[in-house]
Amino acid sequence: MRKSNIKIEPATMAYAREFYGDQYTKSFKGYAALLNDKVVGIAGLSFEDKQMMLFSDMKEELRPYKKDIVRSIHIIGDMVEKTNYPIMAIASNTEKASERLLTYLGFAHNGYETPGGKIFWRIP
Repeated sequence: MRKSNIKIEPATMAYAREFYGDQYTKSFKGYAALLNDKVVGIAGLSFEDKQMMLFSDMKEELRPYKKDIVRSIHIIGDMVEKTNYPIMAIASNTEKASERLLTYLGFAHNGYETPGGKIFWRIP
């Protein structure tokens, strides 16, 4: 079995800026996936317009590491499960598995959409 080079660590603002660029200023709590100490994925919970929002993004370099992606999903799932606050998420139109993943995490489609995808909610 091949040993993974992916490390999953609590995300910091420095990781977010490395991943998204210097313009990233939102406060959040989450995790970052690192490949050879380079941030290739980030996910977590942030407050946007008084709503708690689940977010996740990954770079193409992370996609071959399926086991690590699944491990990340479980880590974020635990974070969502422990949150006693309504959480909103948008199922990305460009990620074919995003709706299935949100449903797995306990989210339900509320019937509304944005240009980026369908809106899902998880109410504890």
